[in-house]
This record gives sequence, structure tokens and C-alpha cells, in this order.
Amino acid sequence: MVDDSTVLFFMGKFIVGMLVFVRVTGILVTAPLFRSSAIIPHVKVMIAVILATIITSALWKEHPTIEFHLWNMIFLVFKELFVGLMLGFVTNTVFWAARMAGGLIDMDMGYQTATLFDRDNSNPSLVGELKELIVLMVFLFINGHYYIFEAIFFSVKAIPLTTMSISESSVTLLMKMATSVFILGIKMASPVLISLFLTNLSLALLARVAPQTNIFILSFQLKVAVGLIILMASVPLFVVIAKYSLANVQDQLYTFLLTLYPGRVP
Repeated sequence: MVDDSTVLFFMGKFIVGMLVFVRVTGILVTAPLFRSSAIIPHVKVMIAVILATIITSALWKEHPTIEFHLWNMIFLVFKELFVGLMLGFVTNTVFWAARMAGGLIDMDMGYQTATLFDRDNSNPSLVGELKELIVLMVFLFINGHYYIFEAIFFSVKAIPLTTMSISESSVTLLMKMATSVFILGIKMASPVLISLFLTNLSLALLARVAPQTNIFILSFQLKVAVGLIILMASVPLFVVIAKYSLANVQDQLYTFLLTLYPGRVP
């Protein structure tokens, strides 16, 4: 016969596993590659269950038994989901910067001209999706998906399931990361933006020299041609910037985790 203490012990460990599952789910919903709609929800749930089982088994003795209380569990579930979503946010900064860079290039080249007349137009950013796919390939090349798994395991050790503290350094770090998205996006788009600016300047000078030239019609063809040429020529530079930025993602993840529970070294 199994006594009541054993049942309560395994119930507590089951609650620990469920909380770890919620945290892992929050990360997989927002993390690069795993958040893609190409991965069906059943596969995501299966991956989350496998990771939660492995982490719970590895850290079986490090987490205390958590008693089941309704309001306490609701708070812990929301807290774990918040931690997972924040970790996913940190890993997405480079991808969002790449999409932003592509959006700027699309707007300057004329691919997003329809949005100037219809703000509700939801046409995708062609160059933005291309740059995001390139960043994803670089992310897989440097084993970035392993960084996510390591961050999940590290987060469970660094941030206890029953404790979390949002300090001033956490908010400051998130603000810096949000700002870095804009800065990195400008850097990624700068070669094409500069070339298109020089093209517009040349067209303006041509309009002054030869007023009879239809600059408006000529600009559509010329800007697309120049933009595509510079875009293809700057791919190696874009890959280098993306690789350097993605290499810092793991350090940013660990730094952010330590700010959520300062004073503890796992």
C-alpha cells in the first residue's frame, strides 16, 4: 500500500513538472524556429513534454515539494509563462531586427507602396522574410537551437519555480534589447538604404539638368535595379552581422536570467 506521504510527495513533483512544462511551452511559443507555423502544435507539445520530463528528472532533488493551492498555482503558472515568454523575446531580437531591415528596404524600393494608400493592407515584407530566413539559417549553423535548450535548463536552475524578482536591471536590460532591435535593423539595411539615397540624389540632379526626363517613371525601375544589386552584393556582410549578433544571444539570455534572481549562482 502507498501511504499518504508518498502520494503527496509524487503529487508535489508532478506539480513541479507541470510548472516546468509551462515555462518550456512559453519559450517554444516565442523562440526562433519553434514558433514557426510549419511546426504543428502537436509536435510542439510533444517537444515541451519531453524537455519538461528530462529537466524535472535531472533536477528532481533541487526543487522542494509544492503544495497544491488554487490561487498559488494560478500565480505560479502565470509567472512561469512570463519567464518563458521573456526568454523567447530575448532570442528573437536579431530576427525582429532582420525583418525590420527588410521592411525599410521594401518601403524604399517600392515593394510596400500599397501601404502608403491602404494602412490596413497586410502584404508581407518580401525582403524582410528573406533576411529573416537567412538569419534562421545562420542561427541553425551556429547551433542556436542548442542555446535555447541550454537556456531552458539554466533558467530552471537559476530561477526557482517559487521565486522571481523583477529588478531594475531586468527592466533596463529589456529596454536596451528593444533599442538594439532598431539599431541593428538600421545597420542591416544601411548598404541598401545608402545606395538608394544616392540614387535619389542622382535622380534629383538629373531632373535639374534634364527637366524633360520623366524622373518619376524612371525612379521605379532604377531604384528596384539598384536595390536588388546592392542587396545581393551585401549578403556576405549581412551574414557576418547576423552571425556576430546571434553569437551574443546566449550571453544575453544568461544575463537576463541572472537579473530575474540576483544573488544566486547556479
